Parts: sequence; C-alpha cells; structure tokens
Amino acid sequence: MPSKKVHVKSYRVKAHDRTIHTRVYKFVCVACNQKVERETYATVCPAYGNKCKGVKAKCNRFTKSL
Repeated sequence: MPSKKVHVKSYRVKAHDRTIHTRVYKFVCVACNQKVERETYATVCPAYGNKCKGVKAKCNRFTKSL
C-alpha cells in the first residue's frame, strides 16, 4: 500500500494537494486476541486485524476447534 496524493477541496482552507503516508502498526486484535501487523493510512492504531475486522462470523475466536 504505497503513499498516495489526495486533493483537499476548499471548505475553510484554500484547496490543495496533500500526500498521505502509510504506517505499519503492530498490535493485538480486540476481537480474536491475535498479534497483527497491519499497514494503513490511519493516524491511530486500528483495533481489529485484517481477517476478522470485528465481524463475529469471521473472527478466529468463535471458530469451533476439535
């Protein structure tokens, strides 16, 4: 996920172009408690991993194990 340029429309400031950089976050997923490394444009650390994203049906915590 490379950095990208976005155009900011005029609302209270003059319209301009801005470069948004990606960051790699290492954290523990809130839903499944697994260690996750995620690259994102967000400015704060995400709460959920790439696989479950907080959806119960996709979360590894709720899968039946033998």
